[in-house]
Amino acid sequence: MNKTLTINLGGIVFHIDEDAYLVLDEYLKTLKKYFGNQEGSAEILSDIESRLAEILSGKRTESSQVVTLPEVNEVIAMMGRPVDIDPDGSAGTDGNTASEEKGNKRFFRDPGEKIIAGVCSGIGAYFRLDPVWVRLLFILFLAAGGSGILLYLVLWIVIPEAKTTSERLEMRGRKINLSNLQHSMREEVSELGQRIGAMTNGSAATLRRAGAVE
Repeated sequence: MNKTLTINLGGIVFHIDEDAYLVLDEYLKTLKKYFGNQEGSAEILSDIESRLAEILSGKRTESSQVVTLPEVNEVIAMMGRPVDIDPDGSAGTDGNTASEEKGNKRFFRDPGEKIIAGVCSGIGAYFRLDPVWVRLLFILFLAAGGSGILLYLVLWIVIPEAKTTSERLEMRGRKINLSNLQHSMREEVSELGQRIGAMTNGSAATLRRAGAVE
């Protein structure tokens, strides 16, 4: 007879047997150690927990409410381990290789490439199109009688914004696992740095022009 524990994983309460809990707890501790010093680690770890909870929740049935060791081992295999990213299990390597495996694809608004609300960039990401073409299509609808505005507003309301790294992966149909989460987060941090650099350079150039005018 196995002891059963109650845990909260990703905001969902699970009943889990003791052997499964020990393996899952050790896995999460390994992830915290691996991602601990990386930028965006809190979001990555939160996304991982949410994904684990989502998968385990999908395995619940009326006759099987307790998470078992085989189920924990299965979801860990799906998500991957740090050693799958870096052979030495450290976060010191570049970790820039993303998994090419396809995952579930969902519609989201893309806040990273938005001009207004990210509707067109989200559609572009979903269909692997340049957002410029999607925006041109909306302009054509607008020129044809204003329906483009109504359609955009409706999509703005019904399509959620991709707020987490997991959602941004789903928006592009990429599998949610450790390597893709890490790769996506590093891309976002790099893009943010580039935007801040561009803003700083732009502000410095404005100040120089203002000084020259004076």
